[in-house]
Amino acid sequence: EKWWPHINFVGNMDNMSDDAKLLLQSIHSNVSGKSAWDEIGKFGWSDNERSCDNTVQSDGEFLAQRDARHKTSARDKMLMYYTPGLENFVERHYAEDLNTPYFQFDEVQLFRDQKH
Repeated sequence: EKWWPHINFVGNMDNMSDDAKLLLQSIHSNVSGKSAWDEIGKFGWSDNERSCDNTVQSDGEFLAQRDARHKTSARDKMLMYYTPGLENFVERHYAEDLNTPYFQFDEVQLFRDQKH
């Protein structure tokens, strides 16, 4: 609670491309006055999506391309460890964190029909 009022941007992995665009549009150069989005973001990072060493123009916007190698299958991994009871426990004990006004978390329900 101490620091949250001072944080002015929280991105979300589910909207990474859109959130990155918003963040880059909010950052401006003191020299050119252009936003980071105008300088780099709207053109992509580089021709090689796996390389951050070059900032040359590419065919698409920054983070707009989806690299299949970044797929995590997070839901499947969570199902390996969570049970309906554990999910309920987490929701109860972390409700304050999950429902803080500083985030807009989407609700995750692993066991939709098995809530107690």
